[in-house]
Amino acid sequence: MHSEERLLLTGPAAEAPQGRGSAERGGLMDPAEVPQVQWADPVSSSLRVYGRKQWRAVSKVLGNDNLLAEILVRLPPKPSSLPRTSVVCKRWRGILSDPEFLKRFRKHHRKPPLLGFFEGYANRFAPVMDSPDRITASCFSMPKSSTPYNDHREYMGCRHGLAVLVNKQDRKTFVWDPLTGRQHSVDFPPGLDDAFTGNFCMWRAAVLCADAEDGHVHGDCFLSPFKLVLLCCGGYNTQAFCSVYDSVSGVWGGVFSTAVSRIISLLRPSILVGNALCWLISGGDILVFDLECQSLDVIEKPAFYYVTDGCFQILRMEGGGLGLAVLLDLTIQLWERKSNSDGVVGWVLLKKTIPLEGMFPRRMNSVRIVGYDEDTNVIVLTSMTGNFTLQLDSMQLKHIVKRSNICYDPFYPYTNFYTAGRAVGREGVNLELIVIGPDLLTCYLGRTI
Repeated sequence: MHSEERLLLTGPAAEAPQGRGSAERGGLMDPAEVPQVQWADPVSSSLRVYGRKQWRAVSKVLGNDNLLAEILVRLPPKPSSLPRTSVVCKRWRGILSDPEFLKRFRKHHRKPPLLGFFEGYANRFAPVMDSPDRITASCFSMPKSSTPYNDHREYMGCRHGLAVLVNKQDRKTFVWDPLTGRQHSVDFPPGLDDAFTGNFCMWRAAVLCADAEDGHVHGDCFLSPFKLVLLCCGGYNTQAFCSVYDSVSGVWGGVFSTAVSRIISLLRPSILVGNALCWLISGGDILVFDLECQSLDVIEKPAFYYVTDGCFQILRMEGGGLGLAVLLDLTIQLWERKSNSDGVVGWVLLKKTIPLEGMFPRRMNSVRIVGYDEDTNVIVLTSMTGNFTLQLDSMQLKHIVKRSNICYDPFYPYTNFYTAGRAVGREGVNLELIVIGPDLLTCYLGRTI
């Protein structure tokens, strides 16, 4: 590659000699051996000139694959990071595309980013990131044509990088990987298939990774063990039934049931809180399936509200407990399940309330909740000007879908480490690389990739 390259490296690492650490021996480096770099201004420092001593230190770092990998693994977990950095040279591209490096990359960052929301259907996607990290529906591989994805009643949501769909006509569920299009097909269990013969039946499903490996990071979980929970509830019946499929054994477990007063809300996917999957019952109560205790129960809402399903949202609280957001006019109340001094668990109204009036670009007369991401604590609101995400901790509001009407389609969050992309460098490209910190390496390119 004949492109001009400049790299800024400051701090003790610029002059420290290379010892006989694990990097030299070819193994993974101990964190104490990673050269420490200091922050530098990427604009002013790019004009400075360095002597041969600094260049020799830089060459030692870039010439050692283990040292280089320790730097690259600290790239931000954004979709553009690895594809854009891979244009530097074939050697860098080889490191970045190595499956072992990608595994280390995910493990280092632990938490996959929120890429966006599937907007009611498997083929409609609303990105939340800006360019160049913006992921659109065209980046995903749709399920096979035999799988319905044009009806929001068939699409059940995502978790751990996996999506789940239900085909009521074929009596099948599909676990789908949006990035590759691969899917598992699982027939309905006989116990649930016959539960509501001749009656109207509503089906809900949830999927979660069941990999018990120490240090496993959710995201690329298609080949990992998973559990599939299928739930059904009839409009003319006061019972809800569910069963769990284990991908390791390939069989469904027993059928669990409990009495419910109403049907499960079509507008809300399941929320994973600790070891329990929670569904919103129409009217505000919560159906809870404990995966560990294998029990199905109902938790009544904290107070008697005359509000619609669009005003309730199950939450995963900061400490891992069960919470509930209730939208009253333009104010969100927050509730949490807590134990009192006698050990009795009940709902507690938190002091924190969220006034929405004045937060939007224009005055809103009506707002509804249509989605929630349990991992980032972000809710999705719909209004006459489109859809907004609201981060409940930072109170940051972002306009993600612009329209001129309220749309009640549910928004299903999708989080994953998206590292796909083909970015090929050209000779003659002026490339400047500036290491600006031990946890961040940024590429500045002479052209847009």
